[in-house]
Amino acid sequence: MKLTAFTKARAACSYFFAGPGLVYGMFTSRMPALSMQTGADEAQIGLILLSFGVAGMVSLAASAWLIDRFTSRTVLRLTAPLLCLALPLAGLASSPLQLGFACVVVGLIMGFVDVSMNTQSIQIERAFFRPCVSTMHACYSIGGVLGSIAGAFFAGLGASPFLNFSCVLALYLCLYPFAFPFMQADESSKNEGEESRSGRIPLFVLLCGILATVAYSAEGSVAEWGSLLLFTVKGASEFTSALVFGAFCTTMVLGRLMGDRLRCEFGDFPLLLSGASLAFVGMVLVLLSSWPALCLFGYALMGLGLAPIVPVFFSRAGNTPGITPGKTSAIVSFMGYSGVLVFPPSLGWLAHNIGLGTALLVIPVLCALLAAGSWPFRTDEKPATCGGAF
Repeated sequence: MKLTAFTKARAACSYFFAGPGLVYGMFTSRMPALSMQTGADEAQIGLILLSFGVAGMVSLAASAWLIDRFTSRTVLRLTAPLLCLALPLAGLASSPLQLGFACVVVGLIMGFVDVSMNTQSIQIERAFFRPCVSTMHACYSIGGVLGSIAGAFFAGLGASPFLNFSCVLALYLCLYPFAFPFMQADESSKNEGEESRSGRIPLFVLLCGILATVAYSAEGSVAEWGSLLLFTVKGASEFTSALVFGAFCTTMVLGRLMGDRLRCEFGDFPLLLSGASLAFVGMVLVLLSSWPALCLFGYALMGLGLAPIVPVFFSRAGNTPGITPGKTSAIVSFMGYSGVLVFPPSLGWLAHNIGLGTALLVIPVLCALLAAGSWPFRTDEKPATCGGAF
């Protein structure tokens, strides 16, 4: 069967989305080994992870200028291989200071990769009039799962993080020559002249960024506090508690793989409203139930509901007239990831004062805000990117 140009472009972009997920999955799964290798204590590990996040935010803020100057295709071509070289640098660290420096480098490069790959996915939608952003985000999640599995496998063999990172990323880079020829040239924004005259960011793009912050904050609460809620509040075993993020991620991947087709079938507004409502029901189920298995089911519902939401924000912001896709990707990424960086730690302070179960009542409120925020997306019955067959 002859592959279409859209299929080739989407497969190439999927490859670049899977890379950062693979890197992050391996990095987090081998953190115990890195901690022992460098002698870093809990406080130092916390500071190292913070430096990783802050470095990523810095590059997210600078990426719009870099992409406007060199194009997302050029930036991604350079930074994707650099990311695969930077992670083994962390695997060679022998002190907390060296590990912190390596994490800053990895965080900086990952920020540039993140914005440029999202810009590429938007360029594919604009070129072929077919949605693909949700599928791309699913590939990032799949990369994270594969990275975690690879980390567990090499840890079971007693292999060092450096050997783990080097072997897996060397295999990943073998496919690089087959992917980069199908990357898209950056097209100028619709009505770009308006942007150059006013220099203002459209309010709709800011709305997408704010709602992405809310969505990422809800997602981050599951990663940081989900297993702890089941273990300390619901009385679940450590084994059951450890399944929380897995259940959430599994349904999120499935939801994002279906997201592009659902956008064309039903439109953005129904998808956002139903997804946020499903996430609300799932989290309420978690908070009200005393049965751990039902809590796992609630988190699975939450993952399924949140799955298509952020990709819609990236897609709709990237197709907003008067601003380039590179700038919209940077804005939405920066605002969204700021929620991941700030919100989960804030929940810890709140939980310390009023209890974890009570503190997590904030999450259904966030889901309700997402449902209310879906109202401005009702203007288009279906996204403009559904002009062709899926």
